[in-house]
Amino acid sequence: MFFEGSEKKIEVVVKPQFKGLRERSKDFWRELVDNCNATILSELSNQHCDSYLLSESSLFVWDDRILMITCGSTKLIESVEMMIDEFGEAGIASLVYQRKNEYRSQLQSSSFLDDVERLERRLDGIGRRFGKVHSHHNLIYSLKKPYQPPAEDTTTELLMYDFDPSVTEFLTQKAQSKEEIRAFINLESVIEGLEIDDFLFEPFGYSMNGLRGDDYVTIHITPQDTSPYISFETDLGMEENKSLILNHLLKVFKPNSFDIITFNTTNEFDLFDRYIKASACNEQLECGYTVEFDYYYKSSFEIEKPFIFLT
Repeated sequence: MFFEGSEKKIEVVVKPQFKGLRERSKDFWRELVDNCNATILSELSNQHCDSYLLSESSLFVWDDRILMITCGSTKLIESVEMMIDEFGEAGIASLVYQRKNEYRSQLQSSSFLDDVERLERRLDGIGRRFGKVHSHHNLIYSLKKPYQPPAEDTTTELLMYDFDPSVTEFLTQKAQSKEEIRAFINLESVIEGLEIDDFLFEPFGYSMNGLRGDDYVTIHITPQDTSPYISFETDLGMEENKSLILNHLLKVFKPNSFDIITFNTTNEFDLFDRYIKASACNEQLECGYTVEFDYYYKSSFEIEKPFIFLT
C-alpha cells in the first residue's frame, strides 16, 4: 500500500492587528484543515499553543503564528490561500512555504512551481531549491519583504528514509499500539517535560505532537516499504542537546539516509563517522532566516536483494 509521507509545510506569522489567533473559533481551524482535504483527529493545548493532530500530519497555533504540516495527497496550497484571504498580504509579517521531493510526485494535484505561481499572484516572494534536483532536496518559497525573527525562533527538521528491516518490521506489525511505538521512540529520555498527543493509523503509520512551554515537537511515521519516511521537527533551542537528540533518533530508526534542514540554528553535529554528508546548501533569506540543508547517507552498506512488487 503506497502512501506519500513526504510533507508540505506552511508557517505564517501575522502582524499585531491579527494577534490572538488562538481566540478564533474551532470552526475556523476545522475549515482551514478541511480546505486541504484533511481532518482534525485530536487536540493538545497549553497556555502558549494549541496543537492539532490531523489525518495527514499536524497544525500548531500560537497567538501570532500558524504552522501547518500535511502529507499524502493533501492540497496545502488551498489552506495557504485561505490564510491570505483572512489576513491579506499587508497583515502577514512572514510566510514560508515548503515542499520536499516526493516519492511519486505525479500523484500530487500540483507541483511546487504550480503552487508558487498561485502565491505570486497575490504575494511577492522567491522560490528556491535546496539540494540537487536529481537527489534529496527541499523547495522553499518565502516573502521578499524584510522580517526580523525573534532570537528564539529556530527550527530543526530531521527527515529520514529507508530503515533497517528490524525497524520496519516492528512499525508494521499487527496489533501494534501507540503506547508501544511511543516507548520504542522513547523521546522523553532526551527531551524532558513533553506533553504528548499521538495517534496510530490503520493498517499502520503513527503521528505525534508534543508541547513543552511554547515549544513544539512533531513526529510522523510512514513505515511501508514502498515509501519509507519518518520526519521529526522541533523549534526547541537545541544547541546544547542537538547531538544527543538527533543521534538518539538515528539510533532508534536506523535510516540509510536522511536530510537535516535548519532555520536560524546550526545543523552541525557529531555523527561518529556513521554517515557521510553527500550534499550541503545554505542561504540567507530576505525574510531574516538562514536556511541550511544537508543530505547524509550511511557510510557502510550491504549488498541487498531487489524489492519485489508482485509475487
